[in-house]
Amino acid sequence: MGSSSERHPAGFDPSQPGIRCLQQWIRRRTPLRIELAGGGQVQGVAAWVDGEFLALQGEAGEEPVLVNRRAIALIQAQT
Repeated sequence: MGSSSERHPAGFDPSQPGIRCLQQWIRRRTPLRIELAGGGQVQGVAAWVDGEFLALQGEAGEEPVLVNRRAIALIQAQT
């Protein structure tokens, strides 16, 4: 059996609480507000997450926006 880093890309460890929380929000289709390190913000529903990006789906039919995870300052669930 290999190590966690062999099974998952760098920066993506599903045993980490932050990744588990994101995966739960994805399954529940929880609306999110994401503040970016540069001061902007985006809103939508997370479609997927990997080691580099979080895909955020806005309005139905729109293409998802890819947010570089290093550019994220805050993720807030909009419940």
